[in-house]
Amino acid sequence: MVKDIKIVSNKVFWIFGNERITIDIEDAFFVSERKEIQLIEIEAGKNFIRNRVFYFNFAGEPVLYYDLELGIVEWSFQGNTKKITVKNVKQVGFFPQEQRIFIICSCGKQELLGYDIEGKYLFKVNNPSEFEMLYFAKLRDNIMVVCDGNKNQEDQYGRFRYNFFMDIDTGKLTKGGLAY
Repeated sequence: MVKDIKIVSNKVFWIFGNERITIDIEDAFFVSERKEIQLIEIEAGKNFIRNRVFYFNFAGEPVLYYDLELGIVEWSFQGNTKKITVKNVKQVGFFPQEQRIFIICSCGKQELLGYDIEGKYLFKVNNPSEFEMLYFAKLRDNIMVVCDGNKNQEDQYGRFRYNFFMDIDTGKLTKGGLAY
């Protein structure tokens, strides 16, 4: 179990077992334990604007890193480092149990890219019609893309944010219910 996670002067600390783990990351401003994937997530960027995200295992070993400005996504798999570069990255979804990495990017129009954990390209899907992809979420065993709709998608209460269930092999998006 992880205890006492905190950031002090670009150093991120936590206790795992009886060991104090220390990671030095410039401009780190947010850290959290991602219990569902058993990783530590650290966000960094100047003026508290997220442009780099790091995932470490509880023992402090790097698992995944992405840089939104440079479009770099880098991770470790079976002792090998994998790296891809994608222009105009908006969001990266890392799902180690499913062995998938998903990227929302915007090159003229918005696209969703899917890769397996070995770095193999799986698919590219465009925005659902009248929606803009925002971020990834997981509900039970389903991976979803949360999307904002346009005025045509508003319900009677003015809500327009919806979950789209994603087929992790093909990228097919199926509209679900409202996202909160």
